[in-house]
Amino acid sequence: MKVLSLDVSGNYSSISLLHDDEVNTFTQTHDRKDRPDWDKLFASIGFDSKEGFDSLDGMAFACGPGSYTALRITASFLKAIAEVKKLPLIAISNLLSMAHEASQWIDEADANIYVALEADKKESYFCSYQKNNHKLTPLLAEGIMQMDELLELLKKDDCYFVGTGWPTAVENHQQFLDQVIGSAEPIAIIAKQSLETGESFLLEDANPIYLKTPNYKKS
Repeated sequence: MKVLSLDVSGNYSSISLLHDDEVNTFTQTHDRKDRPDWDKLFASIGFDSKEGFDSLDGMAFACGPGSYTALRITASFLKAIAEVKKLPLIAISNLLSMAHEASQWIDEADANIYVALEADKKESYFCSYQKNNHKLTPLLAEGIMQMDELLELLKKDDCYFVGTGWPTAVENHQQFLDQVIGSAEPIAIIAKQSLETGESFLLEDANPIYLKTPNYKKS
């Protein structure tokens, strides 16, 4: 199975090409307001953007929460390709992607993973997951959490913490997984697992997740 995935939801652009059990990934950090150069991203993993789509079994992208503009551009770009090439397109939460990456660093068969991604200086996007062997189950719906609430969660010692949205005190927590930084690789892996179930993916369902209403007013 061959899956192409993209994650350009924040201050980096990442692309992965998964072929069976091998994954080729390229990630480049940049300012959050910068947009990806699609041709350069494809070239970074040796993907032929003229003929390579015909060999794919599916595509996937990080659908947020994250940068509103980047999420919207990515969804529109990949939907057009998926429509022309008749490929399934899978939208995968950034929070789930980070939890999946974190699970690879956790030896315990059962563990709770708390993921927080920065929304602004006062609040973060949040979700928690239970790892049970190789399966991740959300413990609640994705949402917004205030910094004081996140600080209270850091008092826990029975879970792992992941992401850029925590108060700085997280750096001193022994179960903060700072090596989990996000990329398109877990997006590709999750998409492959989903495709292997035989589930159908409707193009109209491959949409960004914002959680916050975009604010276009200049401060």
